[in-house]
Amino acid sequence: MITKPEYIYIAFDLFPSYKGSSTHINHCLKALQKTYDTGLLICLGNEEMPTFQFDKERDLYVYRWKDKVINFLERTQEFQMRIAEILSLPLCEKVKIIHFRDVWGGIPAIKTASHIKKVFEINAFPSLELPNRYPNISQSVIKKIKNLERLCVLNSNVIITPSQTTKHYIISLFDVKKDKLIVIPNGVSIKRVNPLKKSNKKDYVLYFGALQKWQGIKTLFKAFKELQDLECRLMICSSVSEKRALDYKILAKSIGVDDKIDWFYELDKTSLATHINNALFTIAPLTSCDRNLVQGCNPLKIIESMAYGKSVIASDIPVVREIIENKKTGFLIPPDRPELLGRKIRELIEKPERANLVGERGRKLIKDKYLWSHQEEKMKLMYQNL
Repeated sequence: MITKPEYIYIAFDLFPSYKGSSTHINHCLKALQKTYDTGLLICLGNEEMPTFQFDKERDLYVYRWKDKVINFLERTQEFQMRIAEILSLPLCEKVKIIHFRDVWGGIPAIKTASHIKKVFEINAFPSLELPNRYPNISQSVIKKIKNLERLCVLNSNVIITPSQTTKHYIISLFDVKKDKLIVIPNGVSIKRVNPLKKSNKKDYVLYFGALQKWQGIKTLFKAFKELQDLECRLMICSSVSEKRALDYKILAKSIGVDDKIDWFYELDKTSLATHINNALFTIAPLTSCDRNLVQGCNPLKIIESMAYGKSVIASDIPVVREIIENKKTGFLIPPDRPELLGRKIRELIEKPERANLVGERGRKLIKDKYLWSHQEEKMKLMYQNL
């Protein structure tokens, strides 16, 4: 006899993957598993992943949508139609809650029976994200997407978001009550890793994560151009493949810093943790674009760095100030100012004891407030209240 799911989690994301979104999905699922019995995950998959799977350990059905549709918007429409088909199956007749993390999963979810509770997890709005990826996207399409966002916000029982900046943005856009929104930041699970022996260690500063334009990689390269006299290297641990990072390798060469950079791609969690742990400090040079300033985010790279006692040099913008107190738990510099970023990097390389002191304060903050176990409990309480 088939056990029918009590909850559904929908994500227009590849799962599992090396991206931060995959980490967040994993911990949302853990909170759901602590609250309900059997569940269903609907997500994206690649050729190596099974389309259908039952994870006995999680008591979780997994369906991965793997259709190859080149056009992004057509792909989202096909995904929505497949979700609608799944939600109409007898398998889903006992579902109590649907948690979705994007409008592509949200639209078919809000069209289901009204007794099913809806949780909308807002990490980003496609109406702001897509113009960065597709500069030629028309305003009429953006207007339609904004309407989808409004429908999902107004028809959800609870909205969870990772930063106060994003919460304020949602309130400014939509007529929603404050108590409908819950801020649950990203978290971290600290892995045990060993420091490198001094004889094997080369000093490096670290950037890790995705390579979108708004991450500020170009600013970082320009800053490092001013540090050619130092032996310290820049390590980049990219969450995307070498092929997708090629444009940034070309950019590094054009700026003249390619010989100072060591590249790694799609590392597993333990390997990445080792690189974080052995770095002098890390850098999060977020740009001053609407994506960061207006919509907001909650940079996982900052939280993970601080968890290992590493100082972070980050852009002085509201979402970062929610995590870092300047010169106490990290270092803030104005965004898009490579000369100031380079100056701060040089200062901390030449005064490592200062970076170490601030890093230890950051580690304590993370242990007190940002472990994934804390965030899972907040999500579990939210599900129980529903």
